[in-house]
Amino acid sequence: MRMKTVFLASMMSVAAAAAFAQAAGPVAAAPVAAASRVVAVTVYTDRALVTRLAELDLPRGLTTLVFTGLPAATDPASIQVSGTGAFTLRDVRVAARQVTRDMSAQLRKLEDEKKAYDERLAAANDATREAELERAFLAEMVKRLTSNAGASETLPLDVAAWAKMLDFQRARNAAIDESLRKTRAEALALQAESDRLAREIRALGSGGSLSVLEAELVLETSAPVKASIELSYLVSGPTWRPDYVLRADSEAGTLSVQYRATVRQSTGESWDGVNLSLSTARPQTGGSLPVLQPWYIDLYKPQPLARESAVRGMAAPAPSAASSADFEWAAKEEDAPMEYASAQASTGATAVLFSIPGATSLASDNKERTVTVAVLQLPAAFSWAAVPKHSPFAYFMAEVTNDSEFPFLAGVAHVYVDGSYVADASMGAVPGGGKFTAGLGVDESVRVERTLVKKFDETTGVISKKEKTTWEYGILVANGKKREIRVLVSDQLPVSMDEQVVVKLLAPAWVKDSDSLRRTGTDTFEWTLVLAPGKEATLPLSFSVEYPKGTTVVGLE
Repeated sequence: MRMKTVFLASMMSVAAAAAFAQAAGPVAAAPVAAASRVVAVTVYTDRALVTRLAELDLPRGLTTLVFTGLPAATDPASIQVSGTGAFTLRDVRVAARQVTRDMSAQLRKLEDEKKAYDERLAAANDATREAELERAFLAEMVKRLTSNAGASETLPLDVAAWAKMLDFQRARNAAIDESLRKTRAEALALQAESDRLAREIRALGSGGSLSVLEAELVLETSAPVKASIELSYLVSGPTWRPDYVLRADSEAGTLSVQYRATVRQSTGESWDGVNLSLSTARPQTGGSLPVLQPWYIDLYKPQPLARESAVRGMAAPAPSAASSADFEWAAKEEDAPMEYASAQASTGATAVLFSIPGATSLASDNKERTVTVAVLQLPAAFSWAAVPKHSPFAYFMAEVTNDSEFPFLAGVAHVYVDGSYVADASMGAVPGGGKFTAGLGVDESVRVERTLVKKFDETTGVISKKEKTTWEYGILVANGKKREIRVLVSDQLPVSMDEQVVVKLLAPAWVKDSDSLRRTGTDTFEWTLVLAPGKEATLPLSFSVEYPKGTTVVGLE
């Protein structure tokens, strides 16, 4: 018989327990430790629902069954019991106790490993400082060579010598820049590893004791019976976050999305061979609808000036380094491709549950484990986009529809194009059936150049003098690929915040939006170009700004 009743744990006083025992009739024998194992875990963004299973033979009468070693972070009020067998659950009680442990060897190992990473990090930071000092010294040397040493001293004009010096400066700057890129990337990766080890050291805690909970179940049977009992509870701390690998095939026009989940836990109990599920629910936000309070407004009343205080010592967190496995992936045409086990997605009223196939093991060490939720092949429309005012590169883009049942949560994406790693990007939240744009990195075979062709000032007006400045830009877009491409190029006019400052468009000759040219409400122009292989186009952008003579316009470049 399946026991349908579910009991929530309660903390009972000694007197109440005695009264209950007297009313229950027979007195239970000595408590029996339940030989239980964790069989299922559902991980949320900040906690987990853990289910333990105990299978045993119950004698006739009362039995006190003890589930030991529940994590200290367990919410006692969340404990629930269910099971099968001809027995009655009389009571559930929870008690805390201390257990001793020796973590010294593990702690020393982690501290030694962190020390090694910190030493390598210090060396990388030293190399960065040395490269920056060399660049500063080089700039100072050039400055001294190109300035007069005295009123009567001038440098001789030796074109060959100057060209040789400029070549030397250019080569050294390029070498310094390359060195800085490598050492800074290495420092970021080392910092991420040092931070991970610091988290693991903190997770071990201080001292040689560990607080755990015990759940005592009082069961009653009228005859010996074989029982199966499940104890579930919520424990805070475990987390999961989405992580994506995007692989674009520009020839096939498809985008492969490997939907991964990074899970970590340090609850104090290991999850060995469990049925793992991941939930998109957010229990930390609560289930109650917010209540609007009165919104008061009033006239501004100046307050006495307070002394300013500076906030110091706040550093941005180091970005996490991409897994080395992301950079080492390569497809072999002669071999069958590796397959991934995909999760089953169950959509509820307010959340989606991803059930990871097979058995999963996660130790209580706060280390990240990555599991695959799904591998999806999505049709994609590829294009290129450029904002030459801010970047001299064209960016490869994919317009994608998520036609799967898996909603995408916001996370980090590691991007590959035609088998080569190109960049890390961010993935926004996308529901099932929703559309999204995936940035696939810089494509240097599409060249974009924004050049200031002409800039001149003039004075206008007879009585009321005005000053007018005119800018004329040329935007070159060249297709170096062996296929036709579509490029979206964006640029803008300044927007006047004062009626005395008048901005006038001179080029392009825009009258209304078309398939090739659009103008947005913030005076941003979007050109859509279709370029054949090896072809190029130049886009004009010209405007003037007129303002009262003798005034200064803020914001003009």
